[in-house]
Amino acid sequence: MKLAVTHRTAFTYERPVSQAVNQLCLTPRDTDTQTCLHSRAEIEPRPDTRQQAEDRFGNVIVRFDIGKPHDRSVITAVSLLETADEPPSLIPSVPVGEARETLSRSTGEQMLLAEDCLLASRYIPAGEVVDALLSELPPHGHDVLGYAEALMHHIYRTFDYDPAFSNVATPLSKVMAARKGVCQDFAHLAIMTCRRAGIPARYVSGYLETMPPPGVAKLRGADASHAWFSVYDCAGRWFDFDPTNDKRPDGQYITTAWGRDYGDVAPLRGVVYGGGKHRLDVQVDVDRVTPPVTVG
Repeated sequence: MKLAVTHRTAFTYERPVSQAVNQLCLTPRDTDTQTCLHSRAEIEPRPDTRQQAEDRFGNVIVRFDIGKPHDRSVITAVSLLETADEPPSLIPSVPVGEARETLSRSTGEQMLLAEDCLLASRYIPAGEVVDALLSELPPHGHDVLGYAEALMHHIYRTFDYDPAFSNVATPLSKVMAARKGVCQDFAHLAIMTCRRAGIPARYVSGYLETMPPPGVAKLRGADASHAWFSVYDCAGRWFDFDPTNDKRPDGQYITTAWGRDYGDVAPLRGVVYGGGKHRLDVQVDVDRVTPPVTVG
């Protein structure tokens, strides 16, 4: 199917900003299940400098500098994608207990990324935070992909989705204690659990097409960024799992970027000089593009 996504971020400042240096990570990737047909980022005020490059994970990063005073900035990313209706089927994979040893005998670019995704990272520190999850769902007896799927189901059943509970700075220990959070929290918890069990796992950012109930118009700007996790099968492939919706990502999902955790794939980050307090407004629309009807 074809999906169009528009991600609009607007900052309104209390006082003029003298300079803003930022980077965007909003260009969808090409993957085995999606093709980015077109993507552009419109930035106002117009940047003085703008550069595009790939980061170490292959994500497209746009860096820009606005050197003129301004009290409002708007970044609009627009993309069109072709996605696959079905996720790749799970295949037999190595037992969880053999994952580290199997990975140590592997070579190639995917192996290097997988090794990175076994280590602690900024938002997923090493520790015993998720040992309760490991005791509730022991990895013994599971293969890598089977455990990831079981973990997806377990987090969905035993945690509550609460968009008012957490933010980027909320530690996983608090999320674990309260047994609630948002998609970012659930992805981080799953990744930490997998890594502690010896399974390489990475953070995936993107979007999910949402459908209103029958007869109800879709609200414009009411969609949002989404996050899930992916594990490495130790044989060259990554497989995605969404614990927020208890679903293997399919054609309704758009993958923007991946990394060790949220810090590697933040949609927008940077530094502004001046401005005082600011108001942030983010609007996201994901729409299915239907082909025109041919008559005759």
